[in-house]
Amino acid sequence: MRWLLLLAANEDQNLTETLEAIALEQDETLQKAIQKWDNMSHNQQFRREYEAREKVLLDEKAAVAHAEKKGIEKGRKEGREEGREEGREEGEARIIRKLYENGMAPEDIAHHVGMNTAEVQRILELS
Repeated sequence: MRWLLLLAANEDQNLTETLEAIALEQDETLQKAIQKWDNMSHNQQFRREYEAREKVLLDEKAAVAHAEKKGIEKGRKEGREEGREEGREEGEARIIRKLYENGMAPEDIAHHVGMNTAEVQRILELS
């Protein structure tokens, strides 16, 4: 399975040298894989195909990262909007409860806060 490291070794000279040293000393399979890799690396068509594949993989990775970032931003925006809405609702409910505690009738509260009486009653019942 060491031969799989050749794929990453293409970008890391130290890893390439380490794998070559192992191959020369003890691993015939790795030695064959390195030889095959060297042969393919000198083939222009193979190199173009390999570089094209690498570009596709990098583009896909960038697209996923971009989509994740957009998703996170969208989630944060929606969370802020929901938080603001909940804050407004809690503020209205607090005002309604205070007005009611100070003796104002639910009908009058509804008129002053721009709600119908049933909505005011529901808020007061939840308190």
